[in-house]
Amino acid sequence: MMLASAKRGILGVMGAGSIRWGRVVLGAFLAELILVLFVIPIRVFGGPESALTVVAVAGSFFVFVPVAWWLFRSTANPVLNGALMGVTAALLYTLLVLVGQYFAPDSPPIPFIYYVAHVLKVAGGAVGGWFALRRAIA
Repeated sequence: MMLASAKRGILGVMGAGSIRWGRVVLGAFLAELILVLFVIPIRVFGGPESALTVVAVAGSFFVFVPVAWWLFRSTANPVLNGALMGVTAALLYTLLVLVGQYFAPDSPPIPFIYYVAHVLKVAGGAVGGWFALRRAIA
C-alpha cells in the first residue's frame, strides 16, 4: 500500500514508471560514441587542443538533441528520458575517466569545460525529448 501512495506522489509526478532505461542507456552510449568518432580524427591528424575542446563541448549538446529525439519520440515522458540519457552519458564518461586514472595515475585532471559539456549533454537530451514531445503533439 505504501508503494502505491508513493507512486502517486513524487514518482508519479516525475513519471518514473515511463522511464525507458534501455533506451536511456542505448542513447547515452550512441551519443558518446558519435562524439568519440568526431574527436578521434582531430586527435589523429594533430588538430589543436582548442579544436578538440570545441568539438567535444559543442558536440555534447548538438549530438544529444537528435539522438534523444530519435529514441524518445514514442515514449510517455520524452523530456525526462532525454535528460536521463544525458545524465547517464555524463556518468559513463566519468566512469571511463576514473578507470583511466586508475591505470594512468599521472594523467592530467579533467578541465572545467568538460563539466560544462556534461551539463550540455543533459540539456541536449532534454531538448531532443522536447522536440519529440512537440512532434507528438502536432
